[in-house]
Amino acid sequence: MLSIHSILRSNICKSLSSRYASSSVTTSLIKISKTDNDQICRITLNNTRQRNILSLAMINDLIKALEDNEKQSRVIILTAGDQKVFSSGHSLKELSELSKTKACIAVFDRCTELMLKIGQLSIPVIAEVFGLAAAAGCQMVASCDIVVAGENASFSVPGVKHGLFCITPAVAVRRSITNPKLSSLMLFTGEPISAKEAYNHGLVSRVVSENDLERETNKIAMQICANSRAVVAIGKKYLQMKDAKDDLPHEYQVATRGMIENLELKDTQHGLDSFIKKTRPTWTHQDDKM
Repeated sequence: MLSIHSILRSNICKSLSSRYASSSVTTSLIKISKTDNDQICRITLNNTRQRNILSLAMINDLIKALEDNEKQSRVIILTAGDQKVFSSGHSLKELSELSKTKACIAVFDRCTELMLKIGQLSIPVIAEVFGLAAAAGCQMVASCDIVVAGENASFSVPGVKHGLFCITPAVAVRRSITNPKLSSLMLFTGEPISAKEAYNHGLVSRVVSENDLERETNKIAMQICANSRAVVAIGKKYLQMKDAKDDLPHEYQVATRGMIENLELKDTQHGLDSFIKKTRPTWTHQDDKM
């Protein structure tokens, strides 16, 4: 039997999803193109004006696009229509607004669903990264099976600078980066690492020049398509089971509680407000809550 909390959370998700959802996947937020007899599906984040933020609307569109294109495709490529920013992560303005009614839980839950969905698909998902992948954008990259990055790419989890520690992005990032001291450095300072550093420590599969990025990603996708779909599917299934041995969904549940607790701090609300107003925050350093 569902708890009252679970029912309320589900109702919030449905309400917000209907509020922010798009009527189809061919929205201004994403573009979908297919090549190689529809075997390769390219999903492009297309909200460059807002640095491809992972708003609830964008998250909903991405989940739908993944679900709609899994069966007929052999591989999915996640990329961005911007060579400067892959994705800057959650919309801090949206989180600030929703945190006043606790509805931000729905955003984190839906984002977790997206990250888990990438792993649960029966086909590989490749992240093709131009520019900056930050916060939940870095989390999405870390959740993909393969990551091909341009030499200009960088990766960061900068939430601490704005008063909202990247607790949920840290779940995927710390699982991908083989050096836990490096991930801690990223999380506690908010400073980015380069594509080369990301490659050296396991976050990135391959680094190429920006001019070769799409060609290299397509080459890898075609190599995957040359193999048996059934064999690839069973391989991914068991790789994911191995990677999820520490109960990834539970880890995300714990991290989400941490994000909600973080959002209750006065310093956090001040930090988000400063980010929105483009001013420098002045921290109280107190654990007072709103």
